[in-house]
Amino acid sequence: MDIFRTIVTTTATVVTWEILKRRDEKNKEASEYRNIKIKRDLMDEFSASCDRAGVDMNSQLKKLITDFNKEVQNEES
Repeated sequence: MDIFRTIVTTTATVVTWEILKRRDEKNKEASEYRNIKIKRDLMDEFSASCDRAGVDMNSQLKKLITDFNKEVQNEES
């Protein structure tokens, strides 16, 4: 009975460790993008500019990033 208990406990520990490892990897990937630091006054100015232009901040940021990526790709080729 002790061997069975040891096998079950060891298996449960390994499975738990693998689940926690996968969760940590996913959290790390997600947090890399969340940890971009932009000064508050710059973001306030950007927000005000988006309001004046009547555009959504999220879509404008996506557009800026996409345009920059295309520009860099064009320079490389």
